[in-house]
Amino acid sequence: MIKNEKGSTLLVVLLMILVFTILGLTILSASIGGAKRTEIRKESIVENLDAIRTLNEAAAYIKKTIKLEYTPEMSIEDYNQMITDKILNNPLDYQITNDRPDLKDFTRVLLVSSKAPNGQSYSQTVYITPMPSFLKYAIGSRDVLTINGSLYLKEGNIYANNKIEISNQARYVYNNVSKTVNTTFPSVFNKDSNFLFLENENINFCNNKCYDGSTKNTFLPLEISKINQVFDPTAPTYSKENTEFVEVDIIKTFIEKLKNSGIIDPSLNTSNMSNKKLLELVASSIGTFNEGNNAVQILKSFNKIEGNSSAKSYLYNSNAFIDTNNLTIDKSKWLVINGDAYFENIGNEKMNVSANILVTGNVSIKGKIAFNSTMYVLGNTEINNVDISGLDSGELILMTQRNLEIARLNKFQNPDSSNLDHVDSIKAFLYTNSDAVVYAIGSYINIDGGLFAHGNLEVNAFRGTVPGADSTDLTFVSKSDEKASRLIIKNNKKLFINQAQGLPKVDQLEVLTDLMKKN
Repeated sequence: MIKNEKGSTLLVVLLMILVFTILGLTILSASIGGAKRTEIRKESIVENLDAIRTLNEAAAYIKKTIKLEYTPEMSIEDYNQMITDKILNNPLDYQITNDRPDLKDFTRVLLVSSKAPNGQSYSQTVYITPMPSFLKYAIGSRDVLTINGSLYLKEGNIYANNKIEISNQARYVYNNVSKTVNTTFPSVFNKDSNFLFLENENINFCNNKCYDGSTKNTFLPLEISKINQVFDPTAPTYSKENTEFVEVDIIKTFIEKLKNSGIIDPSLNTSNMSNKKLLELVASSIGTFNEGNNAVQILKSFNKIEGNSSAKSYLYNSNAFIDTNNLTIDKSKWLVINGDAYFENIGNEKMNVSANILVTGNVSIKGKIAFNSTMYVLGNTEINNVDISGLDSGELILMTQRNLEIARLNKFQNPDSSNLDHVDSIKAFLYTNSDAVVYAIGSYINIDGGLFAHGNLEVNAFRGTVPGADSTDLTFVSKSDEKASRLIIKNNKKLFINQAQGLPKVDQLEVLTDLMKKN
């Protein structure tokens, strides 16, 4: 009996040893497998980071090459050869291809690719363009940018050269009386994709009681590290612009386009003329224009324009009232209006305008109009009760020398912030060489493009609904959702590609990068 118990005990001990041995081997195997998987995962991450790093290096190489090789005197043939030899066939074996071989001017769209050893590939689009810098930003000013209230920046960046001022009180005018409404501070969509560029790192702010009617009260300085205090709920990331700002000179560009149009002698040296003399040259050249010049076709009407193959431009020598279904002119030519231009669509169907336009006077835009145009205006511009859309994947780039006014858009409309597709909007880049003030209080303004002033730019926006008004004031209903702002701006970098022929000539090229993509 005792022997049997001893045998049983031995079997139990051996069984336990076997169990623990198997368990130990299992744990050891799992540890080794886990270590291997960790090592494989680590190698995969390192390989992906190397691929991403290659994209960054390739983009930096493109920027450096353009900076070193491009000159303003370079012909398009030499430019094409430089792009091919130095960038597409680069000596560092970066995978760079021309994504838009159809583009014939200085604008280029390049696709940079990189593949990790694990098979994962990444890509990034790089744009080379002779565009002025204002097109890079959703909103900005070369002087003082003032944001009163709840601007919502859906996509793009903010720029201010001298100073930015931010408050949570929006100004407006009702029955010719200056008023204010308390609201929230502005917001951006995402701190990782929306940036604030300040040349002088100068920020002032005000929290309530910022204005007494039209009188501005004290704004206090704010440290950049505390930028979150003046954005609600999301602040942009502060950054320093590392490229020189490329200005646009509307008057000199106007002269250049008139030379290209056959109205001013291209050999005439205007480089040392003052703006006053240049404007006198515009007036005298158009006013004394010889109708026998085959390079310019004189227009008497905007209906059924018959193209002249030898004409470089079309001239309308009076104030122009344009209310036609379609106004289409080859983008390599210019429509010159010597006077004021009124683009006013009184019908329900959209008016289509596909033309590059020079206006010596003022411009007024009203109604539903689809643009595929670049427009230079020597006077004031008023955008009133409009729905500006893009035509044939295009848009409007409008540059005005004097004041820019945007008024009475979607008055007292309160759209669903989750679906803005059916709201009248402005698909355009709007630039003024002067000051500009925008009120989005009773109006609802949705800009797909950008808004920029060479002078001061002030925008005022309420967050919430404005159902109506009585004899004394507007009716306000505040909302906390940042997308309920009555001024929404979305910047689209790709819009300038369609207007390359109409953009002003600049002395340097911009190199812009899009977001990286995991393919």
